[in-house]
Amino acid sequence: MDLDLAFAATVALAFTAAGITKGVVGLGLPLAAIAVLTIPMGLREAVPLIIVPVLVTNAWQMTRGGMLVPLLRRFWTMILPLGIGAWLGTVLLFVIDETLVGALLGAVIIVYSLVNIFAVRFRVPAAHEAWYSPGVGLLSGLLTGLTGSVGGPVAIYFQALGLDRETFLQAASLAFFLTALPWGGTLIAEGALTVETAAIGAAALLPSFAGMWIGQGIGARLSQEVFSKGVFGFLILIGANLIRRAIV
Repeated sequence: MDLDLAFAATVALAFTAAGITKGVVGLGLPLAAIAVLTIPMGLREAVPLIIVPVLVTNAWQMTRGGMLVPLLRRFWTMILPLGIGAWLGTVLLFVIDETLVGALLGAVIIVYSLVNIFAVRFRVPAAHEAWYSPGVGLLSGLLTGLTGSVGGPVAIYFQALGLDRETFLQAASLAFFLTALPWGGTLIAEGALTVETAAIGAAALLPSFAGMWIGQGIGARLSQEVFSKGVFGFLILIGANLIRRAIV
C-alpha cells in the first residue's frame, strides 16, 4: 500500500468525518469511515485500517461510566457470538467476490441510515432478551467481518431494549471493543492487518479524535436531529454508489 499524499488525505478525511459523526451521534465511526474509504479503495484494503481506531475510541468511551461488569454479565451471550461472527465474516471477506461484498455493505449502510432518519424504533421486552441476544450478536459479527460496518444490528437492538443514552453508549462501546479483538486477530491471520496498516490506523486516531471534538462542539450548537439526517443522507448516497458499482 503506497502511502502517497492522496491516500493520506483520503484517510484523514474519512476518519475526521467519522469522528465528527461519532462526536455528535455517539457512535458510527467505523461505518462512516469505511463508507468513505471504499470510495477510492476496496474493502480488503479499507477494513484493516479501522481496527486500531475502533479499539482505541471504544476503549476510551466504554470506560466513561461505572457499568462495565454489570453490562458484561448482561450481554455476554450477545458479545460471544459477536466475536465468532466477526471471525467467520472476516474469513468470508477473503473468499467471496469483493464486489458482491461491497453491494452488501451498501445495503447495510442504506438500511441503517433509513432506520435512523425515520427514527424507526423496535421494542424487545426484557423477558425476551435471552432469546434475541445470541442471534443479534452473530448477525452483527458476520456483517462486521464481511463489511467493516461495526454494530448496526447491535445499536438497533440496544435501542429496542430501551437503554438510556449513557448505558447505550457504554454497552455499545464494550461490545465493539471486544468484537475488534478476534476481528483484528483474524485480519492478522489473513495477512491483511500488518505493521504498516496498524501504523496507518494509529495515525488515523488524530483525525478521529479531532473529529469527535468537533462533533461534540457541533452537537452543543446544532440540533442533533438535523445533523444526523444530513450525515445519514450522505451515507445513503455512498451506499447506493457501492450497489451501483456492483451492478454496472
